Amino acid sequence: MVARIYGWNYSKRYFDRLLWLSSSGWAWEFRRRLPTLLGESRASRTNRVSLKRPDGSDLVRLSAPCRLAERHGLHYLPDPRLSAYETPVFWLPEVMTVNIDAAAALRDQATHSPEQMLWQDIPGKKSLLLVPGRRTKLVITARSYAAQLAIDKAETPLPLAIYPTLRMQKGPQMLNRLRCLDWFVHHCAGIEFDRAPRRGFAPLKLRAALIALDGWLSGASQREIAAVIFNKEDVDSDWNSHVHSLKSRTRRLIKKGRDLMQKDYLKLL
Repeated sequence: MVARIYGWNYSKRYFDRLLWLSSSGWAWEFRRRLPTLLGESRASRTNRVSLKRPDGSDLVRLSAPCRLAERHGLHYLPDPRLSAYETPVFWLPEVMTVNIDAAAALRDQATHSPEQMLWQDIPGKKSLLLVPGRRTKLVITARSYAAQLAIDKAETPLPLAIYPTLRMQKGPQMLNRLRCLDWFVHHCAGIEFDRAPRRGFAPLKLRAALIALDGWLSGASQREIAAVIFNKEDVDSDWNSHVHSLKSRTRRLIKKGRDLMQKDYLKLL
């Protein structure tokens, strides 16, 4: 339910469902609120064609790399009016540090065995991206995780079976990538895990920052924003007494939301 509260539209149900987003989804939720992004998305839309494949996956084809989108760390600009649940998001591998951009090598279908998993078998919604001069990308999204795979030999027609194989270079992010792979594999096997988010990027904190950002973008006052995030009665009693520092906490949440929209969304990747 969307209620008109303190001067802007706020839906508790909408923000609560975001708690299950992957970090890639959170990055898009903040970046898509950039005021100039809608105009840029419309300007670049003629560059791509979208269609539904017979296997149920989505396919996006670009006529050329989108330099406008690449300035945001993306292969192309989705419609910013759509949430991470409603549109696939393809990030450039060079901006991804914690999430994995693995390589999926093409294999002869004759080598398939019951022990091998086809990408169609992996739980989640599948979306493919074709860009001239770049490897084909596959994004798989489901509740609380997203995986982006690059398919080698992009000039080869998409086969019925693609076998993902991980390729990683040594470096400071190697341990994080191995952990991400472990989480993803556990999800593929249907096993739940308790993922420890990066400091300051827990889902509850990101939700509060996103609510604060939406309120700020709508012109709501700090007190109005605080009343939605915390509790109107608590805010009324604490606003001038500063016992719980709700005024300062709200100010920091607004700044955090603005920073995540403008540049820090890349830290989620």
